Amino acid sequence: MIRIAHLSDLHFGAHLPELVAPLMADIAALAPDAVAISGDLTQRADPVEFAQAAAFLEALPVPFLAVPGNHDIPGTALLERMTDPRGRWRRYISAATEPTLLLPGVALIGLDTVRRAQAHLDWSAGGVSSARRMRLEMRMRACAGRVLVVVAHHPLCHPPWETGRAVPIGADAALASLAQAGVAAVLSGHLHRVDRVATVPPIILAGSTLSHRTKGQLNSWMLVEIDGTAVRTSLRVAEGTTWRAAETVVA
Repeated sequence: MIRIAHLSDLHFGAHLPELVAPLMADIAALAPDAVAISGDLTQRADPVEFAQAAAFLEALPVPFLAVPGNHDIPGTALLERMTDPRGRWRRYISAATEPTLLLPGVALIGLDTVRRAQAHLDWSAGGVSSARRMRLEMRMRACAGRVLVVVAHHPLCHPPWETGRAVPIGADAALASLAQAGVAAVLSGHLHRVDRVATVPPIILAGSTLSHRTKGQLNSWMLVEIDGTAVRTSLRVAEGTTWRAAETVVA
């Protein structure tokens, strides 16, 4: 069995500093095999925020995979957003925005769903171009024989309670590719609420791990257990500066 700590929406720069050290200790105590972070490591893609995020990643006790979120590209520096949107990510976090992390019998595959602009006003909505989807299909084929888990900031299908937000461009085609490849689960964030969307494959939504934007929920992270093709989750929540098992369970 492989155990993955799924974090999301850290939002360094708009985070709760008092939760950082207890979170690190909680992750270490549960001893997962890896950490997966589904985007929004920063609030404004500011260099100081990226430096804080990089220090957090360096301190993790196990290997990690991280993908960017819509907050991880410049929001107001429009020239940079259009010409080099992931430059700061590559400078501070990783040269890759779509990494792959191989674990015994399992492959964590990052999918970068961030888009610099949209044809509508919600530029945060994300998307998967046909070229990116084809590259993803090639990467999944290269991991044949392993259980596949994809990590993407934007959920490719919204839960029923999210009715006012645009879905990512190309989401249906991307989800169909994941289903065709037999992906066991997709780990996502962006909506700042915990849920499990009953698509094929299922989309496991993490809440706000460190951000003060919690949508009325407690700060949380998800322990994802991969046993063969079975995917089980358990939720860790913060009360004050103490992390504990949640009383409610995400199926």
